[in-house]
This record gives sequence, C-alpha cells and structure tokens, in this order.
Amino acid sequence: MFHEKHLHFDDFFRNLPKKCVNVGAPTFLALILFLSLAIATRGDDAMNVLEADKAFVTATANPSAAALTPILAPQFNWIDSVGKRFSRAEVLEKTPTLANAQVAPEVKVYGRSAVVRANQGKMNVLRIWNRSKTGWQLLHYQEVRQVEKNEAPGGEEVTECINPCKQIPFKPATYSEKEAIDSWQGVMKAMAENDAALYSPLIAEEFVATDTYHDHPYTKADRLAQIEKQKSTGKHSAPPEMISADMYDLSGAVVMIAREQRKGAKAYFNTRMWIRRDTRWQMLFSFNTRIE
Repeated sequence: MFHEKHLHFDDFFRNLPKKCVNVGAPTFLALILFLSLAIATRGDDAMNVLEADKAFVTATANPSAAALTPILAPQFNWIDSVGKRFSRAEVLEKTPTLANAQVAPEVKVYGRSAVVRANQGKMNVLRIWNRSKTGWQLLHYQEVRQVEKNEAPGGEEVTECINPCKQIPFKPATYSEKEAIDSWQGVMKAMAENDAALYSPLIAEEFVATDTYHDHPYTKADRLAQIEKQKSTGKHSAPPEMISADMYDLSGAVVMIAREQRKGAKAYFNTRMWIRRDTRWQMLFSFNTRIE
C-alpha cells in the first residue's frame, strides 16, 4: 500500500526497535546511508519524470524509433484528439504529431507512477508514466480538445443502471484491478442515484474530470455540486455503458482505458486512474475523448 507521506529522520529513529539501534557503528552508518539514498531517490522522482518526459517530447519532434523505443512501455497507447487510438508498434512506425509540445508540463508522482499534464486553452494533454526496472517509461498518451461551449453528451437517457453499475464486459486480472473496479462501480452507482455521500470518499481531493463535451475541466467540488443539483430536480440518469476496457496494475496504482457509449451517441475513450489511500481506492481523474 502506498502512502503519500514524507519520511523524516526523527520519526525513523523514534520508531526503530532497540535491537536495531544497538548494532555496531559500521552497520548503523550503512543503515543511515541507505535511508538517505532512499529519501534522495524519492525526492528526485518528479525531476526524473520530467527529464524522461522531455526526452519523449524531443524524440517526437524528429521521430526516431531508436529514441522512442526505450521510452515507451510495452503496453503503450496513444489516443489523439479525435479518438484515434495507436498502439506502440504503430507509434514507432509512424509517430503522430504531439499536441502542446511547447507547453511546460506539470507532474504529480504517486509512488511508482506519475501523471504529467500539458494543457493550453481548450487542448488538454495527459501522459501517464510508470517506473520500471530500467527507469521511467511512458504507458499512455491522450489528448482531449474541449468544446467552446458546453454541450449535452447526447444519446437516450436510461434510468436503470445495469452496465456499468452492476455488471461489465470485462474481467480484472489482479486483485488490485478488481478493487479499483469495485470502487469505480461505486462511483457510477452514486452518480446514477445522485448519492453525494457515496461518491465523495471514492474520489481523490485532486480529482479532475476532462471531457470533450465541456468547455473546461471539472473538479471534485464541481461534480458534487452537479450531483446535488440533479438530486434537487428528482431526475436520474444512468452512466454510459462500458463496451470494452484495458487495465494496467502498476503496483500501488491502477489505470483503466475504457471504451464507453450512451445509446444513440458516439462512443469515446475514458481513461481513469486510481491510487490506494488508507483503506480505499480513490479515482484521481477521468479523461474522456470522443471518437469522431
């Protein structure tokens, strides 16, 4: 389980078992050196991710398979602003044009995973990194171009939520994936039933929802306000159905790339990411690109 806490020397020594403190001087010094290196490495994670991200952006400026190969994870995906999805092999063969390449990226590190964003105007860019044995590798790249004015997602409204609230056409491969799906289905149920109390603990405080249908991203507070407003009208609507999905267990984080669709509307790719905090899995973001 990964906790986003800083490790302090005073806390470390206070909690050391006495038998560990009573070791010889060389062993004790080695222990201090090990701890110092661990803290330094952890503190450098954001910088290392940004360096890897810069290498990726540079490699796409003058596309080179040789330069991109060690950067892209084996499961790498690329989804452009019109919902076209490219595999790693396709990107290495013919690299698409990178959006917002000139934008200074922002990074948040979650243990062995990191989320990089490069947003400008209506164009939003997401890059998900994972630390492997060989270093930081890019797992996923996605673009969302938001509309100038909010629009309805379209399709027929369905009041009963079977898919995705109760059953989905996907079977998780790991226990963490299963727990993340259970958490997500709780969120879908909360939205279908306008239940803010159920929704809130399953969503991270830094949560941001970015989708093609709106003119700006929505925070957790925005989503809670939407739920309360929907509840006040007495109206209920079921979330879009899942058509298919891919999931990636990143040891402390889980990523899902789902293809979803409302009846009578265009399908879209929605990428979500969860991290485990305390006793529950919380969703960090929802990133939704309509397939044109």
